[in-house]
Amino acid sequence: MNPIPRSREPDDAALWRRRFRHMCLFAAFVHSLQFLSGGLLWTRAGSPILLVFGLDAAVGAVREVAMAVRAARSPERAAWGRTMAAVAAGYLLVGSAAMVLGAAFLWRRQAPAPSLLGVGLAALSMLLIPIIGSYMKALAMELRDRELAAASVFTFGNSYLSMVLLIGLLVNGGRGYWWGDPLGAVVMCPFIAQKGVQVLSANRTNGVFES
Repeated sequence: MNPIPRSREPDDAALWRRRFRHMCLFAAFVHSLQFLSGGLLWTRAGSPILLVFGLDAAVGAVREVAMAVRAARSPERAAWGRTMAAVAAGYLLVGSAAMVLGAAFLWRRQAPAPSLLGVGLAALSMLLIPIIGSYMKALAMELRDRELAAASVFTFGNSYLSMVLLIGLLVNGGRGYWWGDPLGAVVMCPFIAQKGVQVLSANRTNGVFES
């Protein structure tokens, strides 16, 4: 008599969860590289849009690590709430810095230097980030975890910042309009601040980021 096949659901769930965790860690690595690249290029070109992009990536790296921890084990609600509150505060601070820094450059008519490496960073980010975000969302849906699926949208949404970065750098370096770079930093402000508000709202209402 053939043995009754054992259900593979627990094994499959563990596999998807492990893959999601690895993808989160890979995304955190990519965001860390974006942060380092943005910071280094800022020191060379004096580009506010590159600095803002790098700071947003730093907050994103923290968020990805937190998601990896959540995928590995369910944290206590209070601890998870504090972590997400810190992430939200980081986004709001970076959004405020984007507005202040961009406006200061525009007010002083301070022209950043063109950055060909920055254009490459923006183009690579536009290509890579949507792929990572889409795969993370697909894995979260396999886990039937709406919280992780919704959180992965933030990763996918970072492609908008990459697009703004690319346009701002091309307007400055390709067209010679110095204001394209700091204006791009100002344009980034609502995108970044919105992420912070959404994290706070979800955290407060026991939605996306609550266990």
